[in-house]
Amino acid sequence: MIEVRTPCRLHFGLLAYSSGQSRQYGGVGVMIKRPDIALRVTSADTFTSEGPLADRAAEYARRFAARCGRPVAGAHIRVLRAPRPHTGLGTGTQLGIAVAKALSQMIGCDNGGPAKLAGLVGRGHRSAIGTHGFFTGGFIVEGGKVESENLSPLVVQQAFPSNWRIVLVCPNHLAGLAGDREIKAFASMSSISDEATSRMCRLVLLALTPALLEQDLEGFGQALYELQQVAGSCFKQAQGGVYADRLLEQVVHFIRGHGVYGVGQSSWGPSLYAVVGDEDHATELAGRIQKKFQFSPGEVMVTSADNRGATVQPGAMPAGSLS
Repeated sequence: MIEVRTPCRLHFGLLAYSSGQSRQYGGVGVMIKRPDIALRVTSADTFTSEGPLADRAAEYARRFAARCGRPVAGAHIRVLRAPRPHTGLGTGTQLGIAVAKALSQMIGCDNGGPAKLAGLVGRGHRSAIGTHGFFTGGFIVEGGKVESENLSPLVVQQAFPSNWRIVLVCPNHLAGLAGDREIKAFASMSSISDEATSRMCRLVLLALTPALLEQDLEGFGQALYELQQVAGSCFKQAQGGVYADRLLEQVVHFIRGHGVYGVGQSSWGPSLYAVVGDEDHATELAGRIQKKFQFSPGEVMVTSADNRGATVQPGAMPAGSLS
């Protein structure tokens, strides 16, 4: 029996999408402790699954078995925890690689790195933040992929300040683009201009990353908000605005009005993030947001960065470790 726990990811912005660019996509983001995904895999004669996102987990297991080059009779996958899919948290990638990691270890060929495991379950076609973050945790910058590459290379991996907190807002009635709708959105949208790509790359290299290294919360937040504005503007055609819904725009405006600089939408949304300096500030802000917009407790949470990545353990974990 193998048990895997993996953090989810926040995606701060896609950097390139143009036929004029040799490297496509690229991006920046961070892994977060909550919400997370936890699953337990045991050997079996066929592939079966239970728990949230059970069907997707079983499909990933079948893909792995068909592509790994080693006999895999079957497996029972019990998904213990998983957030709602299509919320901008990279749930599909984290689930798929968690399944691949558990199965590869179970059959004795646990030597696959990010590109191999992502390929076995069909992930990492565009963003590679969650794939690299599964292994490393922390703040991630990935450099985009050329046509011959299966996965974008990891350019920066840096621990996120342990005292900073992230207020996460995810309205239950909204969902981001995924699957065929996402493919159609990319096919129909205009290219990201060279000017926008240059501006975002400059923000990441000369503002966002240095501010993180210096633990300059205000500088980090200002660069992050500007990056979000540029990235969101590139996707107006697909999602109707800088943000995926008018409500999300209102929440961002409210948060900025309370002196928080680093606010934005993760990927296609609807998850929003706000980076603040400590637990008390985060708890106060979360309460204000919940009251103002009448969100349920589950729609607003306080989390922090995950700087270690996934944990993989054989056998049963200690009592309470998966609660």
